[in-house]
Amino acid sequence: MQELDAWRPDFGAALAKREGEEAARAILEEARAKIEEMVATVPDPGLRAGPMRLFTIAGILYVALYLALAARGYDAARAWEICDEATRAHFARMSRIERAVASAGMFSWPMKAFMRSVGRRSQKDPVGGWALDFVEGDGAFDYGTDYRRCAIRDLAIANGAAEFAPYICLGDIAGSEAFGWGLQRTETLAQGGTRCDFRFRKQGTTDIRVRLPVLKDD
Repeated sequence: MQELDAWRPDFGAALAKREGEEAARAILEEARAKIEEMVATVPDPGLRAGPMRLFTIAGILYVALYLALAARGYDAARAWEICDEATRAHFARMSRIERAVASAGMFSWPMKAFMRSVGRRSQKDPVGGWALDFVEGDGAFDYGTDYRRCAIRDLAIANGAAEFAPYICLGDIAGSEAFGWGLQRTETLAQGGTRCDFRFRKQGTTDIRVRLPVLKDD
């Protein structure tokens, strides 16, 4: 809920532009109710997998807002326009220090240690719904992760937002561009791929292949 409150100005502005102030407030309250329903059912990655917890929370926000918009007749593409606008506004509103931390943090040894740990642990069982393989850098990139299971995709499907899952992957474009992650990715599970192949290169060029609107069946 704290995260929703932090994003409220950005979601609110994007919504108000299309629906007006009063409707925007109502939609956000509906989204809050959806979050309350979902939180109890979502597996928690735990503090030992802090980054995965943050990713899961972001997914909950997107799915909740989509469900509130879908009830008003929005399709997945139209709902994502609002999410994308709000995401870019939220990142732009961050202070220089916050952006620097987000940039450096992705390439820090704690982040790599976290991801290596999740990768090892998820070989046996998913960690909060996530399963991945850590990929050591080879000179072309600093490091990577190959996701074999995505908790956000599962969350969307479980809550009747399967058609929206492929669009959530697009949020990584704004993050990479804003924070200089140099993300390269050729496929995602939600967009019909066999994995989500993240490759990060500090201050590199963002190059993300997009396939919409496709959701691979289980």
